[in-house]
Parts: sequence; C-alpha cells; structure tokens
Amino acid sequence: MLLTVSALTASLFMIIMLPSCEKVFMKEDARVDPETIFEEVWSFTNDHYSFFELKGIDWDEAYSRFRPLVRPDINPVELFDICAAMLYELRDGHVNLVSPFDRSRYWEWYLESPENFNYPIIERSYYQQNQRLIGPLEFINLNDIIYIYYPSFASAISKNDLDIVMTNLEGKKGLILDVRNNGGGSIVNAKRIISRLTDEKRLLGHNFVKTGPGHNDFRKEDIYVEPYNGRRFTGDVVVLTNRRSYSATTYFTQYMKALPNVTVIGDVTGGGGGIPAFYDLANGWLLRVSSSRFYSPSGADIESGVSPHIKVDMTKASMDEEKDDILEKAIEILSEGK
Repeated sequence: MLLTVSALTASLFMIIMLPSCEKVFMKEDARVDPETIFEEVWSFTNDHYSFFELKGIDWDEAYSRFRPLVRPDINPVELFDICAAMLYELRDGHVNLVSPFDRSRYWEWYLESPENFNYPIIERSYYQQNQRLIGPLEFINLNDIIYIYYPSFASAISKNDLDIVMTNLEGKKGLILDVRNNGGGSIVNAKRIISRLTDEKRLLGHNFVKTGPGHNDFRKEDIYVEPYNGRRFTGDVVVLTNRRSYSATTYFTQYMKALPNVTVIGDVTGGGGGIPAFYDLANGWLLRVSSSRFYSPSGADIESGVSPHIKVDMTKASMDEEKDDILEKAIEILSEGK
C-alpha cells in the first residue's frame, strides 16, 4: 500500500466534506476489469471499515449476495450501482463511492427525523438584520446572551475570530452555540472552540483507530483538550443540535458534553463517529469508509449520534408564530441561570 493523494482525490475533496484527519490508500498497477474493481471495494471495506460489530453486519454474507451480480461484460454504471447497493448495507453517511458520473451515499440517518431548524425564522425573529459576521460565525446579542450560529465546521475559525467572541462575552449571562444543520468538516475547529470554554485540561473521550485488517484491530487514543492560554469564557454554555448535526459536529457535541458548564438542547445528532479512510480504485473511482471509532469518557459510541441533555422538538404552532422552540428553551435556561 502506498499513501498518496491523486489528482482525482484532490478534486473530490472539494465535493465531500472532510474531517481534519483522513487516510488515503492506492494500489499500483491493478487490473481494471469489473470483477477486480468489485473485489477492491469489498476487500478495502473489509479491512478498514470500523463498525461491523456495532451494527451487526455480516460482510461475508454481503459478498455472497452481491458478487454473483458482477459479470466480466458489465458496464460501469451497472457495476457502480451494485457496489453502491452493497455499501448501502453499512448504513453509514461516511461511506461513499465516487465516480465521474455519480456519488453514492446513505441518507436515512436523518430522513425520518424532524427538521428541528428553520433558518428563516432565525433571520426574521431573532437576527432582525442586527447580526454580525465574525469569520464563519453568525453572531448576535439577545438580551445579554450571545447567540452564535456556526453553519459548517469546514469553515475555519481563526484566533482573531475567537478573540472577538471572547471579548463580547465579558459580563454576559451565557453563550448559545447553534450547530443545527452543520454537516461537519474539521474537528480542529471544534477543538479551537472548546479550548476557549474550559479552565482545565479535560478528557473528551477515546478514539480507536484501525491498525490492521481484522475487524477488531484498533489502537486506543485518549483525546484531551487543554485550556487556551488567553481569552476564555467559562460561564454557562448551551449547544443546540438536530439530526443534521453530523460528523465533526457530532464529535463537537460529545466534546462539549465533557465540560461541566455545558448543556445540550435539541435532538440527537446525526452521528458519523468514524474518521474516514480513502482508497483510489484502479479504475479511477474513489472509495471512502469509516475507519475509526470514538467513545465518550463513559464508553458510549457516538456513531449513531449524541443525545442532548434536554430533548426539545420544534412545534408547528411555534413555527407559525415565527418562534424557535429549541432556541427559546436555551434562552430560558440561561436567563434564569438554571
């Protein structure tokens, strides 16, 4: 195996939201017939996917069902659809097969859940054109409570952005961090925020990284956060989540739950608790699979999502009145110092 990033991989990184860490693999001088490509897809997934046991998936059984469908004369679209259907069995939004003509993905992690977010309501009823844009953050003061909406962890947060936020938090009742509909990005940005909200080194959880082809070949890493040596805020913080809070946002939510001054309100996050590994197939397609596990300090796996401290769903009645139930609950808790 040779660690590399091909030109195709580099361009595909622009279409797929990536966490800050990933592994890329490529096999040199491989055959490109359909049967070989199918074997590559199955074998790389078998060796590197991290959640077979958690999800009760028999990958050998999947091979026995899908392999007979692959013929030597099959066309690329048919081959893609067969491989994509097999990968769909993993029920994982971090698993993708990418070709010049399609990209497979598992969507059901959020489709059956309430939306629990309506950005136009935030704009009309809360921003009222008074918000400030601090880097990627949308910022407003709501009666001595600072509300920040962060649309994507793929948008980098600078030291200067966070210094401005910390200055504005001086003397305030609390901070609301809204990460609803944040599909993820870089966990580096998550750690930058958290380091500004703690006064001591804290254990955030345990990362298990795939180290071999066996389904249970993992190396354990303890993940900590150190307090930032500069402006920080250690008052009350509320994090708002919904099912579309995915990937790095699920990590962020679990990280934040490790802090004693944080309350999470809303819905269970979307999950996505495995940092992906990438593989350039011999025919130029790209395969991505989850290749790690993350557990909370108490041992809870975050792949299926992180539960809030307080479960709140947005109601139609409130939305008709242009109110956000989840945000209103956060304002109530911080206003009353609960």
